[in-house]
Amino acid sequence: MKLKSKRYLNINVALKILLLLGFAFFFLNSVVTGSVSLYVHPRIIPYLIFAAVVMVIIALLLMGNLFNPQKHKVSLLSMVFFAIPLLMAFTLSPKSFNSSTGTVGDVQLSGGNTVSNETVKTAQSTEDQSNSEASSIESGVEDSAHEKSDESSFLQNGVIVMNSNNYYECLCELYADMNQYKGLPIEVVGFVFKENDNFADNEFVPARLMMVCCAADMQPVGLLCQYDQTSQLEADSWVKVSGTIEETEFDGETIPSIVAQNVESAEEPDEAYVYPY
Repeated sequence: MKLKSKRYLNINVALKILLLLGFAFFFLNSVVTGSVSLYVHPRIIPYLIFAAVVMVIIALLLMGNLFNPQKHKVSLLSMVFFAIPLLMAFTLSPKSFNSSTGTVGDVQLSGGNTVSNETVKTAQSTEDQSNSEASSIESGVEDSAHEKSDESSFLQNGVIVMNSNNYYECLCELYADMNQYKGLPIEVVGFVFKENDNFADNEFVPARLMMVCCAADMQPVGLLCQYDQTSQLEADSWVKVSGTIEETEFDGETIPSIVAQNVESAEEPDEAYVYPY
């Protein structure tokens, strides 16, 4: 009577399956919990879901070899390079970035360092542009400055209101047509950025972090703000600034700025990051 040979677990295949399922679970869990938005642009999320599904499929296919003997010796050391980041992903809790984060650079206050306003405008739908033109015709009695502002999605009852949905569009518009908005009231929520040697004692930026692709390319952006009690503001704390748009000189360039009348504490927005597109 022929005895059945013993079947041994193929450790190499088992580890590959665990790693694939581990990364797949991490990707999907990050999407479900929303923590993925701390690290990548929302447009990357479909690719993460696709990658997770492919990993699960590959893991299922590998299960057929789970008890097949290893034909040639394979070093398991290479698995460590995948296991370490996976372990870190599960043990380190997600955290929002701020100005003290090592990968975040200095705040950008130059119009040349931002995506042009025309890029933002061309990204808008034809319907939005048509509505803006119709609104401009109906309000033709307004002067040119307010006529242009009425077309803007960020103007509410004569006040420039910068929020998560229009922050970057508004920023580009103010840098591109500074004179058109000079003297208008503005409200903006951002975190206090003061880490710049060129700032005067009464200057800070109510900044937001802009993400183009992922956390590695995040950059603080915003408008320079003059406020007499800047020294009393805690760095990285969230504030709501109310003031008027003026112009100032910074690093040899004329830029739009905020002359603050009031700065008060604010809650961090649900969408703390802003995106150029």
